[in-house]
Amino acid sequence: MIHSLIEEAQAINWYEQRISVEKDREAKAIMENAQKEEFIHFAMDPEFLLRKKDKWRTAAKNILFKPGDIPENAEKAADKIE
Repeated sequence: MIHSLIEEAQAINWYEQRISVEKDREAKAIMENAQKEEFIHFAMDPEFLLRKKDKWRTAAKNILFKPGDIPENAEKAADKIE
């Protein structure tokens, strides 16, 4: 599943690179549409991992969508992972 997550991130990046240089509006719209699908695929992978892996879930719960400094939140999360 981790490899799948990497592949989805690479696909998103592939589209990002090509969208940024594409001059044709229609081609760009097609690639943007395809990239949206990759965002969905990408989101499913960490969701699976967060449901199955306690350490992933603990880290995410203590870092993601939290106000404040990200590195500080990460340090606090590290203390909670057993």
